[in-house]
Amino acid sequence: MRKLILFSSLGILCLVAEVRAQLPKGTRYWGATITSNGEATTQKSNAYKADAKLANIYPSLRTGWVFKENTMFGIDLSPSISLSRTKNDFSGTESKYKYEGLAVNLTPYLRKYKPLSPKWLLYVHSGVSLSYVRTKNTGDEESRIKNGYGAGINIVPGVAYRLTPRFWIESDVSVFNLNLSYVNFNDSNNINFGTGLRSEIQQYFTLRAAWYIQKSN
Repeated sequence: MRKLILFSSLGILCLVAEVRAQLPKGTRYWGATITSNGEATTQKSNAYKADAKLANIYPSLRTGWVFKENTMFGIDLSPSISLSRTKNDFSGTESKYKYEGLAVNLTPYLRKYKPLSPKWLLYVHSGVSLSYVRTKNTGDEESRIKNGYGAGINIVPGVAYRLTPRFWIESDVSVFNLNLSYVNFNDSNNINFGTGLRSEIQQYFTLRAAWYIQKSN
């Protein structure tokens, strides 16, 4: 009976240890995501016609290193690209306008994990971002280029699910996020404070493919 109790206790301890699986020191992390949106519109009247096209692309690449159990330091590179084209025709007189916008964000970050099970992890992701902004407006064969820069602090929670020992799917839960940013652009200064409250539910979550590569013994 004592042996049965002893082995049962060891089995329970093993299960508990498995349920609370940790993210060990030395694990390397790679994460990537890309989102985009766009639209095309046409307006017509008797003497007027306008065609407009808009596209936005948001790629992101992250790398990190678990420097102590369940705590990661890393860097996020996240460009933002915006392109738009407009063509107006008024009584046979045509005009064209083009916009190109680029923002490059570099964000050192710290991420703290809370294991829930062998497959589920919660995390809090906090980072300090530095940004470079460039826009180019072209109309009537004349181009106007503007440059700027920015800085910000962002805190957002998230959840990670393990599909294989190395491949995970992550989602930032932006409904709870907090951010503070400063932007200097075109001789103007702007300070913005925001939370995750948005008007559309699909804006709350960002899916990301991630690879957690543990060092071999």
